Amino acid sequence: MTSKERIQTVLRGGIPDRVPVSLYKINPFDKESFWAKHKSFENLLKKAEELQDTFQFYRPKTGFFFSAPGSIDLKVEEYQDTPLSTTVKLTVETDYGTLVRIARTSNTSVHQWVQKPWIEREKDIHKFLSLPYIPYQPDFTDFHILERNLGDKGVMVLSIPDPLGVVGFLFAPGDFSKFALDYPKLIMQLLEKIYERLVDLYKFISFSISNTIIRIRGAEYATPPNLPLEYFPDIKKTFSEFVLRFDKPLIEILKRGNFNYICYHWHDGIEELLPLVLKMGIDIIEPICNGIEIPNRILKARRIIGDDITIMGGILGEDMQFRTRYDIQNLVKDCLIQGARKGRFILIPSDIPESAPISSEEEENYIEFLESGIRFGRYPIA
Repeated sequence: MTSKERIQTVLRGGIPDRVPVSLYKINPFDKESFWAKHKSFENLLKKAEELQDTFQFYRPKTGFFFSAPGSIDLKVEEYQDTPLSTTVKLTVETDYGTLVRIARTSNTSVHQWVQKPWIEREKDIHKFLSLPYIPYQPDFTDFHILERNLGDKGVMVLSIPDPLGVVGFLFAPGDFSKFALDYPKLIMQLLEKIYERLVDLYKFISFSISNTIIRIRGAEYATPPNLPLEYFPDIKKTFSEFVLRFDKPLIEILKRGNFNYICYHWHDGIEELLPLVLKMGIDIIEPICNGIEIPNRILKARRIIGDDITIMGGILGEDMQFRTRYDIQNLVKDCLIQGARKGRFILIPSDIPESAPISSEEEENYIEFLESGIRFGRYPIA
């Protein structure tokens, strides 16, 4: 089987020749990626090119907060503050004053360090709510070029946020929960405003692509530790208000379009919320991962989810960093036995290396992950 055939067989509920295994967010054929620009990843990329089933991530260019280009005057100032880092300042004038975001990027990491978020105080919410909106339909020409270039080496993943994924991004890390407590009506207005814009985007996407994984992210902002249980004790009620209320109709929009696979990004493994996630009509959930300290998360999730939804999961990133190759091998075996016996499983890590250089120990573990996935992922899985 080709990688594309192998992944699609799993997504359709069939049994492939073996379980697909992948580093997921790393496409070793992309010579312009962060990892391709750092020599320390050279061997890992070579092994991934040889062994893995590849996913090509794509984020559509959706305009400034989903409004058509030109509808909002965005000022961009960029300067090199050190030989390895760049600071970018974004400024928008609104009827209620100026909105500013300042973030720093480094050549040695995929992360951004936010020095000033869009929203720091109540009046910033009012500024954001005043932003104009003109519906915009992004150009998918580059998506189809990437899809052709990928060919049989894998499948496309279109990554889009839900309303909470957009709203949570407006605040400094940890601040969303404080604003949700202090200004619940304003937070709900923000979510509703973003939802209205995403309805237009989701409708357009649903007929612009086909046979693609559409990955929806953002729900983690409504779960611990982002929303601490001491302040949000009714976790099901909170999740329903912030997530289910919006995501379910958005997913229904996608389902009414061309045939695609709906993938729900679910980093938290909170079992009591999984039934609410399943109400949305998803096809895939990821990443559900085991670790040395939590050895049966995949097994528990499979029992709740059943055999009709694909689980993408494997090993926690911290174990990939600090455990031995022997540990990784045994963890992979357990993951496959717990999740893949009846198909509907794709082996991925919870995280990937996001800073350079990668240590030799971590590199060895990611290679072992790929090799063990292929070695122990042949059907039937014992």
